[in-house]
Amino acid sequence: MWEYTTVTFNSLFDTEKSLKKKSNRVLEQHGKDGWELVNFQCVGAFGSMMVFIFKKEKSKSTL
Repeated sequence: MWEYTTVTFNSLFDTEKSLKKKSNRVLEQHGKDGWELVNFQCVGAFGSMMVFIFKKEKSKSTL
């Protein structure tokens, strides 16, 4: 079984460089915690919000 988590953040006023920094921070932290990126989207007017969806296998203690 899998568990999922979603991370969203505002990206309306970000430059390309700051958006890359924010995205890398999210990806690195979740990767360290064992999460695998399964999808991402840039949604809203002018791509104003980033959405990352991660999954990882449920631990046996939560089954």
